[in-house]
Amino acid sequence: MAIKRKFRRTARRAATRSAAARSSQGRLLDIVHQIWLAGLGAAYKASQGAPRVMDDLVAEGARVHAEARGATEKALRGLIESVQTSITTRVGEARGQASETLNNLEKIFQTRVHRALAQLGVPSAEEVEALGKRIDTLNANIDRFTGSRRRPRGNAGRRTAAVTAAH
Repeated sequence: MAIKRKFRRTARRAATRSAAARSSQGRLLDIVHQIWLAGLGAAYKASQGAPRVMDDLVAEGARVHAEARGATEKALRGLIESVQTSITTRVGEARGQASETLNNLEKIFQTRVHRALAQLGVPSAEEVEALGKRIDTLNANIDRFTGSRRRPRGNAGRRTAAVTAAH
């Protein structure tokens, strides 16, 4: 029972809204029709009575039309500018989000590749660089050591100090 009452109330409200919309549309059509008839009557009287009145009415109508057109164009330009600004802002935001997402994907990719290479036992760039520095140090020590061997035997004390310092 309660559901039927609620449905009836909803249906009545919808019918009332629909009737109100139809009545406002009907009133608008009546007003437009009356304006049309007034214009026809004015044009007929002006053409019958005095051509100058007709010319005055045409001039006044042209002026009103020009003003309305100017106001419409100004409003339209403002609307277009507003839409362009909104679109530009949204495109900028979308670009920023896309860039951020791309950076995040790149970081994730790099992390996964690094992890996979580490699992395979491939040394990282830092490890290779550290090994290179270590090799350079060893080569320098070897050069010092071999250079000290070529010296005459009288410098045995120095040679021992150089070897000890290298280790």
